[in-house]
Amino acid sequence: MMRLECGVWLAATCRGRALSREWAKPGIHFSESNRLVRRFRQRFLAIEKLFVFDISCRRTDAPALGTIENSRVVWTRWSELAELVEARTSELAALGVRTGDRVAQCGPNSRAWIVNDLALAALGAVHVPLHAANTAALNAKLIDHADVRLVIGGDGRPLPDSLRETTIESPAHLASLIYTSGTTGEPLGVMLSRENLVANAEAVSGVAGGDGNETRLAILPFSHAYARTCDLNVWLLRGSRMVLSRGREHLLKDLQIARPTAIVGVPYLFEKLAGGASGDALRALLGGAIRRCYSGGAPLSARVVEQFEAAGVPLADGYGLTEAAPVVSMSSPADREAGTVGRPLPNVEVNIGSDGELLVRAPSVMLGYWRNDAASAEALADGWLHTGDLAELTPTGHVRIVGRRKELIALSTGKKVAPATIEAIIAASPLVEQVCVCGDGLSHLVALVVPNPTRIRDEISRRRLWVWSKRRAVSHPAIRELFRCAIAESVADLPAHERPGDFTILTRGFSIDAGEMTAKLSLCRAVIAKTFAKEIARLTARSHRAGRNVIPAQRL
Repeated sequence: MMRLECGVWLAATCRGRALSREWAKPGIHFSESNRLVRRFRQRFLAIEKLFVFDISCRRTDAPALGTIENSRVVWTRWSELAELVEARTSELAALGVRTGDRVAQCGPNSRAWIVNDLALAALGAVHVPLHAANTAALNAKLIDHADVRLVIGGDGRPLPDSLRETTIESPAHLASLIYTSGTTGEPLGVMLSRENLVANAEAVSGVAGGDGNETRLAILPFSHAYARTCDLNVWLLRGSRMVLSRGREHLLKDLQIARPTAIVGVPYLFEKLAGGASGDALRALLGGAIRRCYSGGAPLSARVVEQFEAAGVPLADGYGLTEAAPVVSMSSPADREAGTVGRPLPNVEVNIGSDGELLVRAPSVMLGYWRNDAASAEALADGWLHTGDLAELTPTGHVRIVGRRKELIALSTGKKVAPATIEAIIAASPLVEQVCVCGDGLSHLVALVVPNPTRIRDEISRRRLWVWSKRRAVSHPAIRELFRCAIAESVADLPAHERPGDFTILTRGFSIDAGEMTAKLSLCRAVIAKTFAKEIARLTARSHRAGRNVIPAQRL
């Protein structure tokens, strides 16, 4: 018998025929008569503690991981990746990294990031990914809180003198410690086990469909659970091809070079792509070979979905949170319902609490929060994960997200409003780059709007407006009227209390550096409300004087 101590999963595709996937949790034994396991052992006898996937059954010369260099994709093959992981595993072991040790890694997506992730899994160590957008002060705080054994820098190598003794033992089977973005408070360390990661990746891959013969362009950071599961782990599970994007500023060029067939992104990305082209031009913008796109992380506008559909590109929406590793529900090309985030995954059970909160029970639900028993008990009360999101189930079993329980805006009229849905509708306009809806304690909503700089420059040029500064550009009557009409049309179908009574166009966008956005581009509403308190006060006074009809209710 062969014992696989700390594997995550076995998955392979051999000669185009999908083989069965088995759990590889500690204590589970596999018969030597199993040809897949026997071949796996022959290749990795030197590393009994396997690292996530079986490439012994794949063509070793098949391309696996692509990086973009000099306007072309340079491929690392599966056999080369295996050698890199074996070498890094030995290096980390020589440094003293052992099963259960927590190792932090900070930096953008890279081949080295992936190699380190797999090597840590091979050792049974706990990966603590830190977001590249974090400040040095925040990283230092998280490294101390996680009590890490070693820190790996942005170049993929251990930082000199970062090895230290630890005083806290990791829970059994802990695979990764991922700190949430902290939109509503201090970051929390989410403890995800190997079973959590396996269960979610298996379910996501099954619902996504396809035969695994795909090229995905990895755009989102692997330090977040969303990309970690839906890009990295699904790629490993399927044994397909993945190209690493060089970053947001290179994205349009990367799409042309990589020509992906699948993209995982956030609504902001798809809104901007849809704003730049439509129909065949949109397909061309995406590289020309695209077959499927998947969105998550925030509400997705129906208008954007329709634009992608018109271009022949299915855009499936989904919902999740880090605490569920992270996907809870998702649409598929064959099963979509407008206005929803799909059905719960096959291994996920959902319920709606008495207050409308979405509750989740699944093998992917976290072990708890690191060093925070009180928060763990609250989040996992009564055997359910309390998501903090308000939701509804449609008659067909699809999930519709209404809003965040803690983000509900309480108007002075007694009405409660979920701002994220309204923001998604307004942000679907090509004129709008970002938007934040405010209104706590007010009689109506107001909107802080960040314009699309390219569109606003084009309008100023086309209309030959006399503009001498950014402030004049956003306050010019013609530009303001343009935005008023666009917003009015966007929200025309919403109930009266969900339509902003007034808006202002800001001269700058919300930023991570200012604390107004998290690393995954979620709005930090309390910070925004404090930073732009004067603008909100002026909007409130102006719309009161105008009888709350600054933005008309009718469709224009």
